[in-house]
Amino acid sequence: MKKIIRILPFFLFIVTLDRFMFLPGRMDATWEFEKGTYMGDYITFGNINILNNFEIQIQKSGELNECYLLGCYFGNLYLLDKQTLKYTKYVELDESTFMN
Repeated sequence: MKKIIRILPFFLFIVTLDRFMFLPGRMDATWEFEKGTYMGDYITFGNINILNNFEIQIQKSGELNECYLLGCYFGNLYLLDKQTLKYTKYVELDESTFMN
């Protein structure tokens, strides 16, 4: 139990540091819809407007979708739709696949 109490603050610090420092850099890619609430087939970082580190807006074809950003880890972008509170997952699209 004492180990968990010692490790937990360190883990929370690392997750918080990652969220505020490195998350926007990992989001700079082209994302393909996999499952959840559909917000467009392909989303690029140019379509994503980060309001704060937790809320984003996706502007696609004149439509504006507002979401909560859950995370961007291991080539996956996780979002939570603000209106329906449904989970959405996008996967990073390989540039060579996108260009063909």
